[in-house]
Amino acid sequence: MINQNGTKMFILQVLRYALAAAAVLFGYFIVMMAVFSLAGTSYGSMAYVLLFSVLFIFLGLCFEPLERLMIHSFTFFGTGRLPFLLLASTVQLLFLWMTAYTTDKLIEKIWLSTTEELIVAGVFFVLDKCVSGEKQPRAQ
Repeated sequence: MINQNGTKMFILQVLRYALAAAAVLFGYFIVMMAVFSLAGTSYGSMAYVLLFSVLFIFLGLCFEPLERLMIHSFTFFGTGRLPFLLLASTVQLLFLWMTAYTTDKLIEKIWLSTTEELIVAGVFFVLDKCVSGEKQPRAQ
């Protein structure tokens, strides 16, 4: 016999994850629409922008392990904190640009210039730093 309480909890958990994924996709879509509008990007329809957002998220998740591995490899150089942050930020920005470039090439109904791809990468780089930045207490 199936446990009714366990089934309800499972369905609620799946619903929470689905709502969280929908919220993330909606956020990416809104940011993409704002960036595309401000940059003057031409696209076939809003459905292509939604597809662009989905592919951008998917490719970003696929590239992230490689990005993290490359950033982790910088720890072997024994650099100071500031050069490490500069190298890590550069790698992260380049991977975001690679994601925007690849997504642009996969969707033929969106026409992004290299500058617009870099703008998309820069916007998501700044948003990532604002949202996921760990607060470090200042040493007194």
